[in-house]
Amino acid sequence: MKPTLIRAVLVNGYITSNPWTPTIDGIVAYASQLRKHGDEFYVHRDSEMVPVDDLPIEKAKFNGRWWYSCSTPTPVDSVGRQKRNYHRRFDDQYEGYLVSGVGKVLTKAGPYKAARLADTRTICRAVEWHVVGDRDALRDLLGDIDQIGAARAVGFGSVVEWQFEEGDAEIARRRRPLPLEYAESIGIAGRRMSWGIVPPSRLPESICECVMP
Repeated sequence: MKPTLIRAVLVNGYITSNPWTPTIDGIVAYASQLRKHGDEFYVHRDSEMVPVDDLPIEKAKFNGRWWYSCSTPTPVDSVGRQKRNYHRRFDDQYEGYLVSGVGKVLTKAGPYKAARLADTRTICRAVEWHVVGDRDALRDLLGDIDQIGAARAVGFGSVVEWQFEEGDAEIARRRRPLPLEYAESIGIAGRRMSWGIVPPSRLPESICECVMP
């Protein structure tokens, strides 16, 4: 396991919902699981998922919890960030395309749920993460990934090249969301919030109160 700087060179930046994503362990986990399961990966329900615990990244452990030694993303040559709020609602012009027999469209839950959403657009040349891991294995897995973040269909997050250099182990281990008890034990303070520390981050067993970088 070596400290490694991973850099994704982008076409025109990326879109995420917060400044702590996209996470490199999440991206690597996606590549790993897609290789293992193929197309079946896309039909797994959350109830069938478990934390991905076999990535080629160093694990940190404390009081029964574990997480990967990898930092939050850092934009390179950023020219700015824009937060955008938008609304999603069912467009009735598409009702003719619904499956036969659907008599009512539920907009308070399910696939047609109305929502007010937000995202952050970061316009930059590249994005970087520090990781302690197996550089060759990471290079191999990330070679399968050509998009990161959201809004990939309109060109955001398109990866031109993955680059790998010597990294900083301290940044990898400390500049990331850390479980509250562990952060306090090593003297790190900051904003607190619930966060999924291992992929898939939305699983209940992945979430705990963290100190954010």
